[in-house]
Amino acid sequence: MGTLLSIITLMASAVIVVLDPTSMLVFYALGVIIVSHIGAWLLKSTPGWFMAASLLGWSSIMISTPLALTTTQLNQLARLVRRQRDGWEEAQVTLDFFEPLVPYATPLLIAATIFFLVLAVLALRGAAQGTFRYMMDASRGLAKACTTVGKAAAFLFLPMMLIILYDVIQRKYLGWSPDFTSTDWYKTFTSTRLQEMEWHLHATLFLLALGYGYVHDAHVRIELVRDVLRPRTRAWIELFGALLFMVPYCYVVIEYGSENALRAYNIGEGSDALTGLPYRFIIKGMLPLGFVFVALAGLSAALKCVVYLFGPASMRAESGQYAGDTQHGQAAEA
Repeated sequence: MGTLLSIITLMASAVIVVLDPTSMLVFYALGVIIVSHIGAWLLKSTPGWFMAASLLGWSSIMISTPLALTTTQLNQLARLVRRQRDGWEEAQVTLDFFEPLVPYATPLLIAATIFFLVLAVLALRGAAQGTFRYMMDASRGLAKACTTVGKAAAFLFLPMMLIILYDVIQRKYLGWSPDFTSTDWYKTFTSTRLQEMEWHLHATLFLLALGYGYVHDAHVRIELVRDVLRPRTRAWIELFGALLFMVPYCYVVIEYGSENALRAYNIGEGSDALTGLPYRFIIKGMLPLGFVFVALAGLSAALKCVVYLFGPASMRAESGQYAGDTQHGQAAEA
């Protein structure tokens, strides 16, 4: 039941990001996030799901900023009221509601940060298996999610390969039969659409596999420097890199990527080419989605490094992946 509530927290977190900030539904989604997350803690959600809900629940509230509208949004509403265009009465009601709440927006975000930190600490302290074992279980759960998504995304290579093959064959066929361009089939599967679908699939595959690459330590590293460092130094660098650079960078990409995808959806953005693919918001939405799993991979690595640095020696064999501890790595494999 606790895991189900963590899943509900994640779903509400996704909803609150895409909702219109002037909608009252934002407050309902906020309430669901808070209540379900408390329930997940009380009912002992599995570590991986709980940590994922903690990180993404907090991030979604920071991105949606309940009680606060941006200066641009306030100016748009004020302009609509001033010119008394269609819907100006609803705009006036929205302004009257949000303007008095603006001073409380920052305290709410601070309170949300404290809320998620406190519940995370309570979950760690109250874990029956112990704090460090809970961290390792959470790290493995997050890594498993990234691995599952990465493996599933890898299958996109098959349709991408078939589309490339068909595109090449169709181009050659046009040299023999130029009249083929006037058929309904070609108008549906134009070369422009096929090429755009190729890079759409490639981008989706790449973005959804980023988290997989990190949890399996398959990304590029500067081995010339890293190989001369002690394992504990490597673990410290990995920990600070994940917490101070990687996860914050993912937050920025998720925030602005979501905003960009929502804007594309609202304006009905399509391809710049007349015969290209519509619904550009789908591929733009893959950017923040992909970096969600990169952030989860970063949290998984950070938890594993904490266990390696501060946990018992008996757990270093399974937590020394990012420290490059070959001795413990061999013990783990054995």
